[in-house]
Amino acid sequence: MKAYADKKYLYYVGCTASFDVNVKEVGINTVNILNALGVDFGILGNREKCCGSVLLRIGEYGEFERLARDNVEAFNALGVDALVTSCAGCFRTLSVDYRKVGGLSMEVLHTSQLLARLIGEGRIELKHEVPVTVTYHDPCHMGRHSNVYDTPRQVLSAIPGVTFREMDRVREFSRCCGAGGGLKAGFPDVQNLMAQQRIRDAEKTGASLLVSTCPFCYQGLQIGKNAIESPVAVCDLTTLVARSMGILGQEHPEAGARDKEKRP
Repeated sequence: MKAYADKKYLYYVGCTASFDVNVKEVGINTVNILNALGVDFGILGNREKCCGSVLLRIGEYGEFERLARDNVEAFNALGVDALVTSCAGCFRTLSVDYRKVGGLSMEVLHTSQLLARLIGEGRIELKHEVPVTVTYHDPCHMGRHSNVYDTPRQVLSAIPGVTFREMDRVREFSRCCGAGGGLKAGFPDVQNLMAQQRIRDAEKTGASLLVSTCPFCYQGLQIGKNAIESPVAVCDLTTLVARSMGILGQEHPEAGARDKEKRP
């Protein structure tokens, strides 16, 4: 059996990390990490289609199936060992919902799963301390939908300098940020209030950084943070990994989040 670092991967970036300037570092960090590790991977670029997650969640089953069948055919023709994605919604859709249309011939991994496995193989050297107190938000599509709770926490625990504190509501009891499933698009005021409450959950831990593993959550939590002007910053797990690997500068990880809030 191939070690995870020796497999061929398709990195499926997803719509949010591709097109939302406020969370684009999710994709950039992931690509930089994979390049630094010498992982054999490719991306589809402008040939990448939406996975159809939101279409499915809002009830557009026919359109979802059409899109999913096109993607299954295209992905299976690539001859890769695994597909890796940074988005919890894409992960749930590709690994679970695509089975309804025949399924994919390769393994589907969330970025946090791949990182945890490469750390376990000793292929990732986390050589720089990242001195910050963090808490972690379980995305619904990774947690309750897909039962993936441990790998993001394993990665955080492997980063030197990180102090990890859990919120009161975590894992299967995690509070939703409201960004996914079409809720943010249809009911933005409701989503804003949900995200504000999740930010307050993070504040209670005393953490200065709220870590996400989903661009939708990252996007939605920023809305709640800005609405209540919280001192808690939001970032993706890949930001901390990239800093510890030495790919990003060693300024405090909150700096990028603060700069982002100034963008139009």
